[in-house]
Amino acid sequence: MDTLHEIKLIYSFNDKDVENLKFLKSIMEANTNEFIAGVYSFISNFEDFSKFLPNDEIRNRHQEKLKFWFLNMFSGEYDNDYLRRLRRIGEVHSDIKLPSHYVSATMNYIRNYIHSIILRNFTDGDKKDSLIESINKILDINLDIIISSYIDEGKLYISHTKFESRVIKLSSKFSYILDLSLVLTLMLATAMVFFLFFFEIYRFAFSGASFETTVVDILGAMLIIWAIRELLEEEVKKLQGKKFALSAFIALAMAALLRKVLIFSLAPHKSHEVAILGLLILVLGIVYWLMNKKGVDT
Repeated sequence: MDTLHEIKLIYSFNDKDVENLKFLKSIMEANTNEFIAGVYSFISNFEDFSKFLPNDEIRNRHQEKLKFWFLNMFSGEYDNDYLRRLRRIGEVHSDIKLPSHYVSATMNYIRNYIHSIILRNFTDGDKKDSLIESINKILDINLDIIISSYIDEGKLYISHTKFESRVIKLSSKFSYILDLSLVLTLMLATAMVFFLFFFEIYRFAFSGASFETTVVDILGAMLIIWAIRELLEEEVKKLQGKKFALSAFIALAMAALLRKVLIFSLAPHKSHEVAILGLLILVLGIVYWLMNKKGVDT
């Protein structure tokens, strides 16, 4: 799953588009009620309209959310919070089994409606073209994200029962919580290694530790910090919807082994252990190189 920044790059959505949309905000606010009435007139022709919007209470809530979504398109704020809201819209539509072609058809109506407002309010041809181009981009981005939320990107899985669907959703949320916990744990681990780093300096300065041992310990701590940083970066990417790179774990294992080698190198009687660790590092290094060369992720 791409981040919103990457999606905006794909659609060439730039600062000019942001300015155009913010410029349209006051005009769209003035037409909000007309927009809601028009959308409801359009979707009321759907065969299952009463199934998805069965009573006034639900319709009123839906109208408020539709109004918020509509005006939010012209807010000028298109960050990852915006992306999450769009994904949530797609998830809700998926939960109620709303056919995706209903969403596409409604978005096409909204596109034509906004175009008509622009054509009514502006006479300059270049300005109209620029505004319409920006509207098309933001609507395409919205449609892309909302529809993609129906399925897991790259594969389609359909649960056969409501229980199965609930288990899958619960597992997904639990997995997200675990990923978030891992990020927090890695941050804590980084702070602890930094503490170890400064402790080694303190021990050298005030406790008479040998210079050679202190340098080796500091280098070992730096290796661990580097590896944790790589792992933390991959976990953050996973939270953003990207694939997790298994090579980050390999890098962490290599850093831990290298630290052991540095420590054992100070003890001559540990030469056998150093040789074994060196062999393990060589194997891991080859695996790491092959994974990065072929771009293997998990």
